[in-house]
Amino acid sequence: MALRDLMLADLSHVFQIIRAGEEAVPTWHILTPSGDYVIMVKFNADVPDQRERAFALVPRFMAWKLATAFVMTGETWLGPERSRSGEEAVLAIGVSRTERLGVIRRIVRKPGGPLFLPPEWLRADQIDESYFNLLPAGVGAVTAEEVEMLNVVFGENGEMPAVRQ
Repeated sequence: MALRDLMLADLSHVFQIIRAGEEAVPTWHILTPSGDYVIMVKFNADVPDQRERAFALVPRFMAWKLATAFVMTGETWLGPERSRSGEEAVLAIGVSRTERLGVIRRIVRKPGGPLFLPPEWLRADQIDESYFNLLPAGVGAVTAEEVEMLNVVFGENGEMPAVRQ
């Protein structure tokens, strides 16, 4: 499946979650030579540096599994983050060795359920460059100690279980 198609499919899954009244948890869909993995990362606002920890560990997981691409999806605000003013949207960022893509779909909250506006594809310069640096370049050395730690963090009962698809 093309990265663009995978991004739209993952956004469709997020729509189903939101329509059901559930919380859309930031999700990483990681493509590797040995299969795909999905990692859901629920952030707790009361836990400092949780987001930074995830953004440090997920790339190490990708290096360990020799990831070739990833799609990250979640809800976002189109406006000042601190005030939560502005429009709500769902976002997908897709990165491979040859592609850097972003797409948003704005959410209009209405009685009877949310309405999702058509996809708006973003230019690479509209996306934070740091997302493009998360996919490890080439084969990165992952130490035995790091593999042990990654197995704990991303294992079945870990803080960010990686579910094989």
